[in-house]
Amino acid sequence: MPKTKKEKKSGERSDLAHKAYMKIRQMLFYNEILPGQKIKYQDLADRLGVSITPVIHALKWLEFKSIVRYEPNKGYYVNEASVQEIREIYETRAVLEVAILPQTIANLDDDGILRLQTALDVFEEKVKESDYYGRLITDMKFHYTLASLSKCRIQLKLLEELFDLLFLKYSRNLVFTSIMETSYQEHKKIFDSLISRSLPELQQMLSGHLENVKDHILKNLDRMIVQKRESVFDFHSF
Repeated sequence: MPKTKKEKKSGERSDLAHKAYMKIRQMLFYNEILPGQKIKYQDLADRLGVSITPVIHALKWLEFKSIVRYEPNKGYYVNEASVQEIREIYETRAVLEVAILPQTIANLDDDGILRLQTALDVFEEKVKESDYYGRLITDMKFHYTLASLSKCRIQLKLLEELFDLLFLKYSRNLVFTSIMETSYQEHKKIFDSLISRSLPELQQMLSGHLENVKDHILKNLDRMIVQKRESVFDFHSF
């Protein structure tokens, strides 16, 4: 049955909102919109080539994900970085990713090995380059590929939400505090442990890797926050 005019308009509005959402995601990832920044609806709509309505719909989706917040009579702002939130994200990742490793080993086949090997190789290539954002994406791809081998759909969905939060809200911090060279070596050990199908070793390697990354990011994020406070204090001292 052909769609009515009302249904077509509703579909068009949904498409425009999705278009706005995806473009705003990209801007957040590449830090074209920064934490703490107020989002100006009209400027953003003009830049995206849409009206204000789909921009607001997109921002509501991002608000649901805790990427932005709405302040009455003021508008939308990008949420600031939170040391506690970073800690919780990585601790939750560790619980989820380590818990599904028995299923990962049980479901492991040649195709799964090839997929993970490809993800590892692509990550290694990015480590050798100066494409820091590419490194973040391929790091996530390695972890997601490993988790996907378990075929645990609910856990994968939860991981997707955590990755969204990390890379949309914290990409700038992750770029400046990353330890990609060390991460590659740890990824390689995780891969080797999976191939040998040694569950205790695999669990130890993955949990240790996530703990190392968490500690490094938190330490550097703390330092960046202190430096920011000191620079503000110095500015107001004059």
